[in-house]
Amino acid sequence: MSISRGQPLFNEDWLQRARAAKGKNGWAAEVISALGTTGGIYLSCLRHWFELFPLKLKEKNGLRTRLESLKVEDHLGAVNELTWWALMQQHQGVKIAPLPAAASPRPDFQVLPPADYYVEVSTLNVSQQDQATFQRGASVALNHAETIRRLLGKLTTEKKSQLRYALDKGKAAALVVFDYTTWSGMGTRFFRELGEYLLGARIGFASCPAELSALIYVERKVLDGHIVLSRDRSAAYCNPLAAYRLPSGTFPMFQEYSSRMVVTEPQSSDSWIRL
Repeated sequence: MSISRGQPLFNEDWLQRARAAKGKNGWAAEVISALGTTGGIYLSCLRHWFELFPLKLKEKNGLRTRLESLKVEDHLGAVNELTWWALMQQHQGVKIAPLPAAASPRPDFQVLPPADYYVEVSTLNVSQQDQATFQRGASVALNHAETIRRLLGKLTTEKKSQLRYALDKGKAAALVVFDYTTWSGMGTRFFRELGEYLLGARIGFASCPAELSALIYVERKVLDGHIVLSRDRSAAYCNPLAAYRLPSGTFPMFQEYSSRMVVTEPQSSDSWIRL
């Protein structure tokens, strides 16, 4: 396992830069305003995960840059990669290896045998349309259909090459999507709507690439400085039409949906997965 020996993540230079930007909206402003309490806990958690993340120091430069970015989309994307790695380490008990960046797109992780599949981690942020609506001072209506459209767009455009990489290797591929859209975390039970679309009468998986073996939908929050995942509102959906299928029980930390909306309940009844 690689332990980085360079400058620590979120060092004093970064803190000075974040303080200079404190007057602006963003994740760093929230952290700096609570640096002695929850903000400091949050940064310490990410530092710890980054130190343990099993890539060479030079190979982690891109991850460091995104973690320290004051741009919320970049920061969250990197945090979500670390979060998924930490989850698999702490709660799944499998061996997972991050794949270094390469000239052509490939997945973020390979889960090693005997599970033996690839994982790509992605983030669904607040849409530009919703951001514009907020700037006008208006409210955003709940629209599950639009969220599903945006989420599935990742399969057919943004993440197509990463999924194809797994197919070319003769392996299954899972796409993990962390939801930060406007209504995420509001108890709308979007995961049920997504399951009905993918595995209900419409069989939405039929319009997804055959490279996709499973889609994992995750709602995440920061609670008292610690990253936690909602077990009640997250779910894994196994694609019965995939070129390489994943067996039931591959993601025991979440409720898991398979063909005809058959649900396998998570192993724990706790509402939150604490990392």
